[in-house]
Amino acid sequence: MNFADRFWPNVVYFFAVKRWLGYGLLLAIAFAVLVSIPFGIRHYGPIEKNNRAVEALEQQQYDRAIALLSEAAASAPDNEVIRRNLVAAYNSKAVDLEKQGSDLAAADWYEKALALDPSNQTILRNYAATLNNLAVGYSNSRRFSESQALFERAGRWLPKITEPKVRADVLHNYSALLTLWGAELMKANQPAEARRAFKQALALEPKNSVANIYLGDLYYEVNEYDQAKTFYTAAQEGARPENREYIEGRLAMIRDEARLEPHFRHETDPEGRFNISYVPYSGGVPVPELFVILAEARETIGRKLGIYPARAVNVKIYNTKDFYTVSRLPLWAIGIFDGKMRLKVDDIQSARSQVRDLLFHEYTHAVIAMNVKQELPAWFHEGMAQLMEPSFAENPREQARMRDALAVRPLDFNALKESFKDFDSKTDAETAYLLSKYFLVHLNRTHGEDKLVQWIGRLTKEEDFASAFEAVYGMPLARAQDSWIRTQGARATAQP
Repeated sequence: MNFADRFWPNVVYFFAVKRWLGYGLLLAIAFAVLVSIPFGIRHYGPIEKNNRAVEALEQQQYDRAIALLSEAAASAPDNEVIRRNLVAAYNSKAVDLEKQGSDLAAADWYEKALALDPSNQTILRNYAATLNNLAVGYSNSRRFSESQALFERAGRWLPKITEPKVRADVLHNYSALLTLWGAELMKANQPAEARRAFKQALALEPKNSVANIYLGDLYYEVNEYDQAKTFYTAAQEGARPENREYIEGRLAMIRDEARLEPHFRHETDPEGRFNISYVPYSGGVPVPELFVILAEARETIGRKLGIYPARAVNVKIYNTKDFYTVSRLPLWAIGIFDGKMRLKVDDIQSARSQVRDLLFHEYTHAVIAMNVKQELPAWFHEGMAQLMEPSFAENPREQARMRDALAVRPLDFNALKESFKDFDSKTDAETAYLLSKYFLVHLNRTHGEDKLVQWIGRLTKEEDFASAFEAVYGMPLARAQDSWIRTQGARATAQP
């Protein structure tokens, strides 16, 4: 069972920053021409070039104007009017390049202007906005290193910008980039590097709720509850409503888990892929054998679905009472993945084949949750977990029982989107599990198992759940589900 619906928190939004374009340019040029007249014959050469540059600028001949003004400035380096006109020409060139879509080239021209007038607020804001918006575009394309370089380039000039909102917007977006980068590092199983990225994000924007949540997750996963509590608590301020519920749930679990932690023993497999915390037990499947089964699950399911865990998977094995206290599950539930695989010691003391099914089932929840960042319907999680159980086989008696249950109490997939823990009745829960499993079986039988793997592959690339289904199967998901449900109902009615 998987209830980690929001294991991947929503990433903070980027802001596109408004550009402040220097449309007061012609006034500045007119003033320059007027005050340059009295300089006399000794300065005629630079003044003449300045005046020709003004004409070029009026005709939008920016390269010619810049060449003339550069020559004039070299001949009269102390002439403030020529310097100001050259600044204006650089700015005009940058604005023109942006209109053509050449923002990166425009940034270079803004820098030339700033080299001559580093406190010019119009150019500073234009420059910061240009770099910010370029960096946001790179971030959205997952070009993180290029995006970071642009944010750092803008950051060097931020102290000179007097408008607080401009600085705040750029810092917010840089913090958001580092948050996204940290999430990618988590996915690549680099938790230490991910922590560093999230902490850098918080240094830029301490109220970055999502970075705080991710840090809470990283510390929570390795049972460092005090650290996790600190970051989850900090995340509460400014958290979106859906994340607030997630944070409150994690804080409640920390209170329970911290109390139980002294009773656990801890072991890690040699490859560092799985951590098992368990209460001492005898009989059933011993811990070394659990590592063997988990490694088998990783290899088998990875080969079938093409996905592997983003980080080490944590497994916790509780006494029955403590399991229900921490998980808050109904009594019919056996296990859960909510960022950790949680199991009852009674079930580990069962036959090896049953334990193997259980570990494969919960591992499937883990590997999907770690690779698909969007919220998935419960029926998909539960159907996939059952398909991956080693003992899986189509069972005509199960299917008949499912159809009989549908005849008594009609169900559709809209009722199966949310966590199955809300089913009070074990019978209703069993029907929900069977519907989830046999709809996916129907898809595999009708369209081939490769389609299901393609669907999951699209989900890992953050494609919308229903849109990805339609792209792979060639029909709307709702139509496929409704058609299959009607077929089951008709077969139930036709049974003697």
